[in-house]
Amino acid sequence: LDMYRDIDPPLPDMGEWAQSSNNLPYALKLRSLEWEDFTEHQIKSALRAFYAMCTHIDHQLRIVIGTLREERLLEDTIILFTSDHGDMLGNHGQWAKRIFYEDSANIPMILMGAANDDRVGHHRTDNRLVGWADVMPTLLDLAGIDIPDTVDGQSMVGDQQRDHFYGECSEGANATRMIHNGRFKLIYYPVGNHTQLFDLETDPRECYDLSTSTDHQDIKKQLTQTLISELYGGDEKWAQGDKLIGLPDQAYTAKPNRGLSGQRGSHWPVPPQTGQAGPPIQHT
Repeated sequence: LDMYRDIDPPLPDMGEWAQSSNNLPYALKLRSLEWEDFTEHQIKSALRAFYAMCTHIDHQLRIVIGTLREERLLEDTIILFTSDHGDMLGNHGQWAKRIFYEDSANIPMILMGAANDDRVGHHRTDNRLVGWADVMPTLLDLAGIDIPDTVDGQSMVGDQQRDHFYGECSEGANATRMIHNGRFKLIYYPVGNHTQLFDLETDPRECYDLSTSTDHQDIKKQLTQTLISELYGGDEKWAQGDKLIGLPDQAYTAKPNRGLSGQRGSHWPVPPQTGQAGPPIQHT
């Protein structure tokens, strides 16, 4: 942390679409109003701590890679560095994870093959659409092991590439779905039937929602139809034909947080129910 104590990190981005909490999708209102009172000092302190933790992880990776080198195993080792999620770090008034904006969803995917494996190479960037389902088949492929037919993912060093990527997160009021074609990303919040569209080529910080732009209705329609084709498991009811109809909007009402959930984790598991019989506890 001392390495970053004297830096002055830039304040988070705030997109046009995020400047008024009244206009946010209900799922985002449930999140953003938890942090709306953060001061500039608190925000910059959190950013410094985040940078410090990243540096700490870098140092631990150096130990792992250095040990492989010292044990003469590095030339025959495949390394894939990734993460389960990023952090919004205050951008657009959001923190933490479980949403499909780039800071949360566009995570590291750094691959190093065994020495002289030209399928990976070095100093190379591949912009194909990939996700965690692709990790296992990629490692199998690089290790010369057959990929089972039951695997949904694709090898990241193979010839096959997807033309879109579908993502889903949460259910109920927090439900969010996403479709990404490599340039444009459509994010869908079924409660309130709220859609956002971003051009990541011209707007990588996702500051401008193009969902109502007349110049982008064709791509919005195309991505919407692709999204509808991916819905399953009850989500199909959010669509009618080739249109999304979603769920009724809800009014946000602040509620007391008696358990201070963020101090231990907002998804800490509920203890098993004991005592007299009754319906199972529903954790929300």
